[in-house]
Amino acid sequence: MKTHSWIVLLLAFIPLQSTLAQAPSKTNIPTAPDDVIFHRDIHYREGHDRWMLNVIAPRKNSEQPRPAIVLIHGGGWGGGDHYRFSKMGFLLAQKGYVVISPTYRMIQDAPFPACIHDVKNSIRWLRANAKRYNVNPKRIGAYGNSAGGTLALTAAITTKEDGLEGDGPYQDYSSALQAVICSGAVDNMRHPNHSKRAATVYRKLAKGGNRKLSDAATDEIMRQASPSTYIRKDVPPIILVHGAMDKVVFIDSTDEFVKAMKTAGADVTYLRFDDGTHGVMGQKRSKTYPAMFKLFEQNLQPLHCTSTNGEGRCLSCY
Repeated sequence: MKTHSWIVLLLAFIPLQSTLAQAPSKTNIPTAPDDVIFHRDIHYREGHDRWMLNVIAPRKNSEQPRPAIVLIHGGGWGGGDHYRFSKMGFLLAQKGYVVISPTYRMIQDAPFPACIHDVKNSIRWLRANAKRYNVNPKRIGAYGNSAGGTLALTAAITTKEDGLEGDGPYQDYSSALQAVICSGAVDNMRHPNHSKRAATVYRKLAKGGNRKLSDAATDEIMRQASPSTYIRKDVPPIILVHGAMDKVVFIDSTDEFVKAMKTAGADVTYLRFDDGTHGVMGQKRSKTYPAMFKLFEQNLQPLHCTSTNGEGRCLSCY
């Protein structure tokens, strides 16, 4: 009887463990190239293990503030960390950008809108620390993939009036972005054509641990979490990358989102690959990376830059 009681207690404890907030894994930490500075594990807000980011910057000094890029990792709102895009960050730093790569609260930590609150908080942190890292606060872009792509897109097309800033610090600073590229992003979580797996994730994102949340309330939160809710003309230049063979995030809602945004008059470029899957950004790197570099160069290059190296980049900055 005694042994049986211990088994019951153990089984009761296991589900509780799975609901606890989990710190970022910080696995597979790469070594930065010699021409790049890698500032690790910086808190953009105190009080949670997920309120953390890395800063990746060129080692070469610049007389002028540099443009910056925010890299937002994916992971289905259930995993990933601020090290996931380190190698892309190194590459962008070698091209003259200051890069931050934040992580954010997962489903097991808090439901939506916690994740977008955190992303916007990290952008505000960057502007608040612009002088420290020699960043031009008027020239900030973003890239994200999958869940991170959804968050990057949402951050780019929403304003303070949409109520997604959260209660984090640096409220006197803007979370606006000047250019964004997203791959495998979810554009409408309420779209009728989602995989069963994806639909389950979106509902968990809305509910968090609240199993008693009504269907109507869950649907409303999914609406707020969907970029398709914020269709408007006045948005920064956007590139959306998606593969028609994506079995994680079906392409249907992206097709519809692009059409709606273009109808509204927004500056949206669609890189649609018929044979691409959820890893389309890497699979089609020969096309996606040049498009990303061009987007950032055209929209984040400082206004003072007039003498270029033939690749559209200022000689004094890079």
